[in-house]
Amino acid sequence: MNAGTFQVRRRLAHGWSGGVTYTVGKSMDNASSLGAGGPVVAQNDKDLDAEWALSSFDKRQQVSGNFYLELPWGPNRRWLKDGGRLAGLLGEWSAQFTVTLQSGTPLTARVLGAASDLVRGVNGSLRADVTGAPIALSNPTIDEFFNVAAFSLPAPGEFGDSTRNSIIGPGTRQLNGLFQRDVRMGATRSLTLQVNAVNLLNTVQWAAIDTNINSPTFGRVVSARPMRTMTITARLRF
Repeated sequence: MNAGTFQVRRRLAHGWSGGVTYTVGKSMDNASSLGAGGPVVAQNDKDLDAEWALSSFDKRQQVSGNFYLELPWGPNRRWLKDGGRLAGLLGEWSAQFTVTLQSGTPLTARVLGAASDLVRGVNGSLRADVTGAPIALSNPTIDEFFNVAAFSLPAPGEFGDSTRNSIIGPGTRQLNGLFQRDVRMGATRSLTLQVNAVNLLNTVQWAAIDTNINSPTFGRVVSARPMRTMTITARLRF
């Protein structure tokens, strides 16, 4: 694995702080099961060089950032600093945002239920053949995330000639938000209010792609990550 990380941060001043981290890297290995979530043996144990490819956890680019802001309403802030009902409702709130942008992890076009696998007591180690057509699509859709015409079934008794992890899976784009306020209630008592939003922009994010070439849904998006969820929390301290 080779990677480089660059980071920029700003300390809290004038009511805001934040930071951005960018990582670019590339990881390769010949271990089919490393990071794959399940045991998958080599397609051909007499040709381990053919297993050398992108790691199952490889993410070429990653950007993560956070931003903290004291909202400008209430005591000692820009607006509504003289009190009043509106200031009591909107004052002293802070907001924190976190954003994640990252490339997708690679996937392998496999043949499930192949006779050669069943004889060895495994399943999914046989890979598809490549036709020479480009794999990536400029405008992937739910019905065709990658070019299914780039793969074909290998001849009976033959090993597939496609490499492991030749399909780059869907990436991640997510913005989360946390809004918080502390309400002083006298003496040692205080009330903390929080509104936590996951996937604040309600962005549709594809999760799983069917890469089983002998499946009727080969190349399709078969699941998505959760949509926006919001949680309101009140914590009383005394």
